[in-house]
Amino acid sequence: MSKLPTQAPVPTFSMQPVKYEDGSWGVTVQVTGLASEQQAEAAMQHMQKLFCGAQINEN
Repeated sequence: MSKLPTQAPVPTFSMQPVKYEDGSWGVTVQVTGLASEQQAEAAMQHMQKLFCGAQINEN
């Protein structure tokens, strides 16, 4: 009996609005389905550049 190859995880990007106790709002961003810590670090750095590029470049 042969084993079927396992499929690699499919990365998924999701966002959700969040209301905090002080009445303010925020957004939770999550990336799941990554295959390694290295992919997670790369995804984090990429999102930092996308969302905070100007601030990161100034500091």
